[in-house]
Amino acid sequence: MTKHIADKRTTSDTPRKKHFWAMEKRSGEQAPHPAIRALVQRPQGHSGTRLQHYLRIARGHMA
Repeated sequence: MTKHIADKRTTSDTPRKKHFWAMEKRSGEQAPHPAIRALVQRPQGHSGTRLQHYLRIARGHMA
């Protein structure tokens, strides 16, 4: 039985993957960017309030 036509692997994205993994390896060696650190460390919002707004809209109360 022969392989299906969709079973072929393409190697066109291999250099892109190598470049991506090289960038990831370098970023792991350095400290994260200050903006990324600020996003990770910022306090989480009140998800209950957001949920209440979604439920209000789902019930049909728009104002």
